[in-house]
Amino acid sequence: MRVLFGCLASALVLSACATAPAPLADSARPVAAVRETAPVDAAGDAADDPAIWVAPDAAQSLVIGTQKQGGLYVFDLSGAIVQTIPGGRPNNVDLRADFPWSDGAGPIVAASDRTDNAIPIWRFDAAARRLGDAPIARVPTPFAEVYGFCLGRHGDDYIAVVTSKIGQVAIWTLAPDAQGGVAARPRALFDLSPIGVRGIAEGCVVDDAAGVLYVAQELVGIWRVPLDEPSGRMLIDRVGEGRLAADVEGLTLYLQPDGGGYLIASVQGANRFAVYDRAGANAYRGAFEVSASSDGLADAVSGTDGVDIVSASLGPDFPQGLFVVQDDENTAPNALQNFKYVSWADIAAALGL
Repeated sequence: MRVLFGCLASALVLSACATAPAPLADSARPVAAVRETAPVDAAGDAADDPAIWVAPDAAQSLVIGTQKQGGLYVFDLSGAIVQTIPGGRPNNVDLRADFPWSDGAGPIVAASDRTDNAIPIWRFDAAARRLGDAPIARVPTPFAEVYGFCLGRHGDDYIAVVTSKIGQVAIWTLAPDAQGGVAARPRALFDLSPIGVRGIAEGCVVDDAAGVLYVAQELVGIWRVPLDEPSGRMLIDRVGEGRLAADVEGLTLYLQPDGGGYLIASVQGANRFAVYDRAGANAYRGAFEVSASSDGLADAVSGTDGVDIVSASLGPDFPQGLFVVQDDENTAPNALQNFKYVSWADIAAALGL
């Protein structure tokens, strides 16, 4: 989201609107992009959110990206388009690799779609490296305008989470049905903030092992929500306190097998990315920006909406994992919006992680 809709009706935010924004606490370390994807085919605010599928042969891994004026794109690790799925207005997209389909486990892909404010669900054919040509299910939501979306696991359950323009969050439990599709059961519906403090919520990510949902509320901050008891949610960081600036957008988790790792947030208003510990109290670890690639073939990143990361080694260019970000302004040469690929090893070195 790139347009601020004015000040929220709360003393906290009204105060922030009346004064200059607080300066950010530190400078962002530059990290060069490795490469960029081909541009999407729609002008203006079009590309939005990526999801990464890790193939058994790492070099065959793929990135699924939304073109929110009309469909999904699938890119390979070189950034080339290998598949397009036209239709709908998908905003955020996510996947899980091992959904228990009735005929065997395999990847599930789902999104938030503003065409009918529903959640379309696709099967992904891992053997063919292809997304289904059409959704196999659509889950209606209670929202007049959906925004963010993420998939996760809570215990044995697979869950789908969607966020809204007014700061509400809805959660469903997903299960395979006998016909090869998906059945969805409502699980939770809640407001992030007290009544009167509502504002757009978009980016979200589920920490399956910790039983925690993180949600970015654009003008407020980053929420940590226990899945067992959503009323116990708390802000781990606020806009205006030195590390975040409006809008706060995409969220993703760099997962390490020992329970460690990092939460990464797109700070769209400052063209940078904030990094927090995954464990404990989510301590802030620093910020970085994505600069142009060393070969000059990928320009610097600005105004990022969606992000995703995996910790698997995806070859010599991404030995410790791949970070993918949407780029609002695709320049040098000027082109329509696209996504940039960044090596986690370079991020970790820049921040001393």
